[in-house]
Amino acid sequence: MDWLEALVLGLVQGLTEFLPVSSSGHLALGRALLGVEPGGDLSFEVTVHAATVLATIVVFRKQIWSLLKGLFKFKYNDETDYIFKIVVSMIPVAIVGLFFK
Repeated sequence: MDWLEALVLGLVQGLTEFLPVSSSGHLALGRALLGVEPGGDLSFEVTVHAATVLATIVVFRKQIWSLLKGLFKFKYNDETDYIFKIVVSMIPVAIVGLFFK
């Protein structure tokens, strides 16, 4: 994969990540359209997904910081309630992941 293909695929990842569609699927489609060999470069996949996580953290840093400050007050408040709901929502995925690996 050359730098131009990587740039195009990175843009596809970044533009489609916040849409309610699969950005990974768009990467696969982009690779097919560009004629890039699929599955040959796992480090690229990891890099673009890590960049997406970093961008998400930067965009939502104030909300994340507010949640963390509320959590470390060590009393039940709106922030701890929200974090509790996030943790509870992860339980079904954890169960499926453990049983089906």
